[in-house]
Amino acid sequence: MGRLRFTTALVVATLLVACASTGSGGGRGVGNVLTYDDLVATNETNVYMAIQSLRPRWLRARGQTSAVGATVVTVFVDGSPRGEASDLRGMRLTDIVDVTYLSASEATFRFGTIAGSGGSIEINTRR
Repeated sequence: MGRLRFTTALVVATLLVACASTGSGGGRGVGNVLTYDDLVATNETNVYMAIQSLRPRWLRARGQTSAVGATVVTVFVDGSPRGEASDLRGMRLTDIVDVTYLSASEATFRFGTIAGSGGSIEINTRR
């Protein structure tokens, strides 16, 4: 029984560390969330460039879905689908409250299959 508890505790600790480190790549934001302050501190002119500066891994395609290419990251703004990561180039930093990266499984759970298998970037604006 003691070995089972140890193994369970080890698995839980490993998952917590993995979840906390997902999306890392510099910047001051914690884990998978960037705040308005994090974004404007980059001195970039749009959301895409700020994310590129702080969390470049969020913008990269993941996995191979066919011979044609990898899956892309989908973007949701205030809960509605907005397109691909490149569409963030047209968004001003002043409109943003925060930006969250969701893995493919998190995005599918939150948004359904429209999120795709490349993960998602969720933007909350000042509306």
